[in-house]
Amino acid sequence: MGKKLSKRAKKNLLNILFLSLLVGVTLIVLFTCNKELNFENIGKFFADCAPRWWWLVAAFLASALFVVFEGLSVFFILRGLGERPRLFSSVVYSSADIYYSAITPSATGGQPASAYYMVKDGIGAGKSSFALVFNLIGYTTAIIVIGAVAFIVRPTFFGAIENWFVHLLIILGFVIQALLLAFFIACMFWGGAVKKMGNGVITLLTKIRLVKKPEKWRERLNEEVLKYKECRAAIREKPGMSFANFLFNLAQRICHVLVSCFVCMAARSDVPFFDLFVLESFVLVGYNSIPLPGGVGAFEFLYLNIYCIRFEDAFILSAMMVTRVISYYLRMFVCGGITLGYHVSLMRRKPDVMREEEEAEHREEPTHSE
Repeated sequence: MGKKLSKRAKKNLLNILFLSLLVGVTLIVLFTCNKELNFENIGKFFADCAPRWWWLVAAFLASALFVVFEGLSVFFILRGLGERPRLFSSVVYSSADIYYSAITPSATGGQPASAYYMVKDGIGAGKSSFALVFNLIGYTTAIIVIGAVAFIVRPTFFGAIENWFVHLLIILGFVIQALLLAFFIACMFWGGAVKKMGNGVITLLTKIRLVKKPEKWRERLNEEVLKYKECRAAIREKPGMSFANFLFNLAQRICHVLVSCFVCMAARSDVPFFDLFVLESFVLVGYNSIPLPGGVGAFEFLYLNIYCIRFEDAFILSAMMVTRVISYYLRMFVCGGITLGYHVSLMRRKPDVMREEEEAEHREEPTHSE
C-alpha cells in the first residue's frame, strides 16, 4: 500500500486545490464578461511593448527584488539578534513566506513555513518568531505609508472611482492595516490592558460556546503580547535594526507596485508614472482587506474598477493579465521551486530528523474541532 500523505501535505494540497478553483472561476468570469479580453488584444499589447521592452525587463526585476528585500529584512533582523544567517538562506525564508502566503487564505501559512526553515537551520524558535513578528510590523507600516502617499500625490483619484464597493474595500484595507498596527503598538506599550481585554473576549466566546479550549487561547494571547513587548525593547536598544526593517519592507511593497507601473509604461509612452503608482497603490490597499489567497478575484476586480479612471478596457485587461502573471503566478512558482529545492537539501543534510518529523505526523490522531 502506498505511503499516506502527511497532515501538512494534505493541508497544502487542499490549499492548492482551493486556489486553483478560485483562479479558474476568476478567469472564466473575466473571459466571459469582458469581450475585450482575448488573445488578439493581448498580442497587440505585447506588440506595443516591443519598442520599450526594457520596461518589461524592469517589471521582472521588480518582482524578483520583492523576494530579495524581504529576505534582506529578515537577514538584518536575525543579525541584530546575534544570529549569523546566510543571505541565501534568508532569501529562502522569504520565498517560503511568499509561496505559502500565496496559497493560503489571509496569508496564514507564510510565517509558520518561514519559521520552520529558520529552526531547521539552527535558529532558535524564539528568535525565529521574533524576527517574523518584527518584520510584520514593518510590512503593515509600509502598506499604510504607501496608501497615504497615494492619497497625497493624487487626492482626486479616489473620488474619481465610480464603484462604491471599491471605495469600501480601499477604506477597509486602510482600517484593517491601521487596526493591526494599533494592536501591535498596544501590545508593545500596554500589554497588560491588551491581555485583560483579550481574556474578557475569550471568556465571552467561551460562554456562548464559540471557544471550547479557553486556556489554549489565553496562552496564545500571552505569547503574542510577550513577542511584541520584546519588539519594543529591540526598537529602543537597536533603532538601526528597526529603521532597516521598515526601509526593506517599504522597498518590497514599492517593488510590488512598480511591476504594474512598468508593464503599463512598456505598452504606453504617454502615461505619467505617478498616476500609475497611485492607481496600483489603491489596488494594493484594497485587496489586502479580503482574506483570499493572493487576493485572487479581489485584485482583478479592483484593478478593473480603479484603472478605468485612466485607461480603456482593452488596455486595462491586457495590462492586468501581464501584471498578474509577473507579480503573482510566476513569483509563486519561482518561490515554490526555491522552497522545494531547499527542503530537499535539508532532507539530504538531516534525513533522520526530517524522517522522524514525518513519521510523527503520521502517528498523530485527529482531534475534535476546537
